[in-house]
Amino acid sequence: MKQIFVCVLLTLILASCKRDSSVFLARRWNFVGMDMPKLGKFVEQINEEGDSRDLTIQKFLLDNKLILRKDSSFDLLLMKQYVHGTWRYDQQKRILHLNDESAKKLSIQFGVDTVNGRLLHLDTDEFVIERLAVDHLSDPAVSDYLFRKSYYQFFLEEDPNYFSNLSDDPYSKENNWWRVKPSQPETDRQIKNRVLDHLKFWQLLFHDANKFDRPFVSYNWFSSPLVVASNGVVMKLYADVKKEWDENFYDSVQAQKGYELMRKCFSKKIKYMDTDNKYLRDEDIIKQLTANFVEATTDKEN
Repeated sequence: MKQIFVCVLLTLILASCKRDSSVFLARRWNFVGMDMPKLGKFVEQINEEGDSRDLTIQKFLLDNKLILRKDSSFDLLLMKQYVHGTWRYDQQKRILHLNDESAKKLSIQFGVDTVNGRLLHLDTDEFVIERLAVDHLSDPAVSDYLFRKSYYQFFLEEDPNYFSNLSDDPYSKENNWWRVKPSQPETDRQIKNRVLDHLKFWQLLFHDANKFDRPFVSYNWFSSPLVVASNGVVMKLYADVKKEWDENFYDSVQAQKGYELMRKCFSKKIKYMDTDNKYLRDEDIIKQLTANFVEATTDKEN
């Protein structure tokens, strides 16, 4: 009897110690590496002179994230494509389901190879990668080497950043609503608000970088007509941003309307703050652009 009791006790202890792997999934993850057939050829197409293969991949995936929240919502940023919705994990089949809530319906499945408190290895197929990247690749040579592969594997590491409020998180839907494609045409006011949210996103980037003393701000995980540099701020030509910018709106007509609205950010001259803190300076630039935009568009409404 005593032996039976001990065996049952051990079984209960082991069962309680065996954690559901979905517990490990619910956290922030950084994409840090990838593998696929002929990866070397792809790296040759995107690398900068002098960069190693590993460094090239790190740059390509810089600030790409998967955030699986405990309330079953998720935020995915991969190859410039932002996806938000709900997630579900099939532990038996080891498949992570991401259900996109935008008009694009980019529902995605990842196979989960490895998951623990620090590492996550995911794999997927050519169809998922093409849906994610097709709107953000303008160079046919790059897409030729990226698409139509038999497998894709991604390596992720836990992201230590923590935000108690979604409004402070640069990856939350609240701060990326401007690029969640709407399912129906928007009013002029809605288009204006979409542009305004885009400006708020820019401001948050610099505010976040200053608050947490980040070494740099990366721009490779989103697209924008704005170019903020050490010597000022300008807008790219619409033709140069059309492919990616159009994907943030219901159609190209509304996208161009949003672009023309953004030009009103430059209705008044921008004054550059005299400071050695580049993040404070850049945040102030965006604040001035936003003020110009609001003033110019409010006058039109009145």
